[in-house]
Amino acid sequence: MRSVTVFDCFCGFGGLSVGAQMAGLDVIGGVDANEAAVQAYARNFPDAHALHRDLLIDSPQGILRNAGIRRGDVDVLVGGPPCQPYSVNNHLRSTNDARCELVQRYLEFVSTLHPSWLLMENVPAFASIQRGKFLESLLRALRNRAYHVDFRIYDATRFGVPQKRRRLVILACSSRHKLMRVMKELDSHDSKIVTVGEAIGDLPEVPSSSDSYTRVPASDFQKTMRRGAQASVQGHAASQLGPKNLIRIGHVPSGGNWRNIPRRLLPSGMRRAKLTDHTTRYGRLHAGKPAFTLLTKCDPHWGCFVHPTQDRVITVREAARLQSIPDRIQFQGTLTDSYRLIGNAVPPLLAKGILETVK
Repeated sequence: MRSVTVFDCFCGFGGLSVGAQMAGLDVIGGVDANEAAVQAYARNFPDAHALHRDLLIDSPQGILRNAGIRRGDVDVLVGGPPCQPYSVNNHLRSTNDARCELVQRYLEFVSTLHPSWLLMENVPAFASIQRGKFLESLLRALRNRAYHVDFRIYDATRFGVPQKRRRLVILACSSRHKLMRVMKELDSHDSKIVTVGEAIGDLPEVPSSSDSYTRVPASDFQKTMRRGAQASVQGHAASQLGPKNLIRIGHVPSGGNWRNIPRRLLPSGMRRAKLTDHTTRYGRLHAGKPAFTLLTKCDPHWGCFVHPTQDRVITVREAARLQSIPDRIQFQGTLTDSYRLIGNAVPPLLAKGILETVK
C-alpha cells in the first residue's frame, strides 16, 4: 500500500507535521512566512520541502509549482492559520485583520491540489467571530469545492496531551461516508489524562551538572517523548527571572497563583485586581494535573508557567513536553523564538489522534 501524503500550510516548526509522522503518514512539505519557523521545520523534516513564503504575497499556485508539487501528490492538506485575529485574548479581534486572508489562501491550496482530506485547526473563537458568519462562509466554500465538511471543538487532554487546550478542528472529505465514520470515531476518542508530573518528571533538574537523561522514563508518555531522541536533553534551558519575580513565586505553592502572593509584593497594576481576576497569573504548575494552555512566552506575569517544585519558569524542553512535542524535535534559536514556536504549535498528539483515524 502506498504511503498517505501530507502537506502543511502555515506549518510553524511543524506540530501538525510531527503528528502526521507519528500517525504513519508521509510529510512532503510545509510553508510558513516566519523564517525561524521554516529553519526549524527544515532541520526537523530534512526530507520534506521547507518553504519560506509569505502567503499574503506569494500565490499558492506559484509556491507549489516551484516546489514541483502537483495535483495528486497530496492526500491530506493540513493547516492552522494564525489564530491571533480570532482569539478572545485579542481585544481588537476582527476579520478586518489582514491575516484573515490566509483562510482564502488555504482554499487556493485546496483548489490547486484537491486532496482527499482536509484538516484545519484554530482557536474555538474562530467559530464565533462575525457571529459565526466567517466560519459558515469557509464551510460553504469547501462544500462548493465538492467536499463534505464537519467541525468539532476538542480538548487536547482527550488525545493524551498534558495540557488543557481547546481547539476548533474542521475536517473535510470528498466522501460523505468516510467523513461520518471518522467524526463518529473521534467523538468517542478519550485517552487517559496525562499530568504535568507524568510529562516532565524524568527531565533533569535545572541547573544541572549534566544535560544527559538521569532518570529512566516512568510513564508511557515519557517513553513516547524520548523515542528517537539524542542521549542529551536538548533545549532544557529557561528564561531567567528577576529578583522581584523570584520573591513573588517563592510564595506560590503547587497549584497556586497570584492570590498566594502578599498584595504588597504584586506589580502595581495587579494590586487593584479582584480575587476573581487573572486566575492563572504567577501560577505554579501542579504535578498531579494537566497544565493550563501554553502561550507564546512563558512569563509568570501572563499565566501558569512556574515549575511545580523549583523556583523558575519551565524550560523550552518542558514547554515542548507539555505540548506533546517529542524530544527528537530540536529548537536552536533564541529562547524567545523557541517559546513562541512551541506556543503557536498544534499539539502533535492531538494531530496524531485525528490523522490516525483519517488514515
